[in-house]
Amino acid sequence: MNTVSGTLTFAAVVLFAFVSCGAAREPLAGRLTLTGHLNTPVVSIHGGMAYLQLTVTTPEVRTHQRRPMNLSIVLDRSGSMGDEQKIDYAKRAINKLIDQLDSEDILSIVIYDDVVQVLRESQRVGSNKNAIKRLMERVYPRGSTNLGGGMVQGLREVESNLRKEYVNRVILLSDGLANQGITDPNELDRIARRYRAKCISLTTMGVGLDYNENLMVGLAGNGGGNYYFIENPNAMASILNKEFDAMSALVAQNASIELTLGENVVVHDVVGCEYHPQNNRYSIPIGDLYSNEQRDFTVELGIPPGSGSLTVATGILRYETDHHLVDDCPGFTCSVRYTRDLALIDKERDISAQAKADIAVSTRTVDKAMHALDEGKAAEAEQYLHAAQGAISASPAFSTSGAGGTALRQQAARLGSFEKMLKDSADDSRKAKKSIQYENYRTQKGKE
Repeated sequence: MNTVSGTLTFAAVVLFAFVSCGAAREPLAGRLTLTGHLNTPVVSIHGGMAYLQLTVTTPEVRTHQRRPMNLSIVLDRSGSMGDEQKIDYAKRAINKLIDQLDSEDILSIVIYDDVVQVLRESQRVGSNKNAIKRLMERVYPRGSTNLGGGMVQGLREVESNLRKEYVNRVILLSDGLANQGITDPNELDRIARRYRAKCISLTTMGVGLDYNENLMVGLAGNGGGNYYFIENPNAMASILNKEFDAMSALVAQNASIELTLGENVVVHDVVGCEYHPQNNRYSIPIGDLYSNEQRDFTVELGIPPGSGSLTVATGILRYETDHHLVDDCPGFTCSVRYTRDLALIDKERDISAQAKADIAVSTRTVDKAMHALDEGKAAEAEQYLHAAQGAISASPAFSTSGAGGTALRQQAARLGSFEKMLKDSADDSRKAKKSIQYENYRTQKGKE
C-alpha cells in the first residue's frame, strides 16, 4: 500500500500532570493518537471517490481522583413531567448524582416551564448535600416548555464559574417540545456552539415519546456532549450515572480535527459531523474526549484525475487540556498512487477502512430514512433502510473474516431490525423513530 499513515502523539505527562481537588493526577497509561487511512490508496488515473477514515484513540486514565466538575442540571418541570411520575424519577436521579459529587465540585440547578428559575446558583457543593436535596422537594410539574430559556440559563450558570481545569457541562433533561421562548432549532444550535467554543459542553436527555429528538440530537452534537433517549422514566438514574462516569474519565475538551487537502481534492461530506471549510482546509469539531476511547470519523473525498502520486490530506488534532489549547501537533499524511490497472485498485484496498466507511455511509442513509419519516413518508423510510442493508451486503469487506467483516454483518442485522421495527409501528411510529435514531446516533458516534 502506498498510504502513509501518521500518528499524532502528545506526552501523557503533559496532559495530566496537574494538581486539582488537592491531589495530583497519575499520568496517562499511553498516548492520545490520531491516524488517517484511505480505503483506496490506489486510484484510477481518472480520479473518483475515496473515503478517508480518521481514528482518534485516547489512553486509559489511571487516577484515584477525577477531574473536578462544574455542572448545571437543567430540569424540565412542565405539566407533562407529571405523567408516569417522570418528575419524581428525575428528582431521585438528580439526588443520586448529588451523592456522587465532591465538596469542591460546583453545581447549579435550573428548572423551567413557562418560567425559568434558578433553584440553586452556581457554587461549590460543600458539605451539606441534604440541603441541596431539600431544594428538589419544591419542584413539581406545571406549565409549558421554555427549553431554550432553561438551556441558556444553565450555560450562563456554568460560565459564571468557568474553569478550564474543570469539566464544564450542562445536562439538559426534557420530555416535551420547546414551545416557549427560543424555539428555532438553528438559533438553539448556534447558542450551543458558541458556549462549546468556551469549553462548556452540553448533554441532552430526552424522556418518553413526546420530545423532539431531532432538536435534542442537534443540541448535543453542537454542544459537544452526549445525547440519550430515555424511554422509561425509571432509567433516569442509571443514565445520569452513565453520564457522570463519562465526565469522570474526561481526557481532553473541545477537540477538533483539522484537515489540509491536496490540490483539487474536495470534501463531499464528513458523515454525521458538522465541518467548516476554509479554502483547502477543513475543521471538524468532535467535542470532548474520554478515557480509553476509540472514535472513528469518515470523510468522503473527491480525488481529481492525475498520474504518479498525490498527497490527499494531512491532518492534526487540536484540543484543550486543563490550562491551554494544544495545537501545532504532528499529525498524519495520506497519499494515493494513480494507476490504469483497475484490478490493482481492488488488490490494494484497505479492507478495514472500507468496512468502517461503508458502515458510516449506511448511518447517513438511516438519517435520510428518519427525515422521510418526519415528513410522514413511512414507505420511503422503509425503502431507505432496505437500500442501506443492501449496500452493506454488497461491500467488498462484507464476507471477509476479520473485524471489518464482522462489523458489517452486525450492521446489516441492525438495519434489518430497524426495517422490521418501522413496519411493526404503523399505527404510532414515535417509539420506532426515537429508538432507531438513537441507536444510529450511537453507531455513528462510536458509542456502542
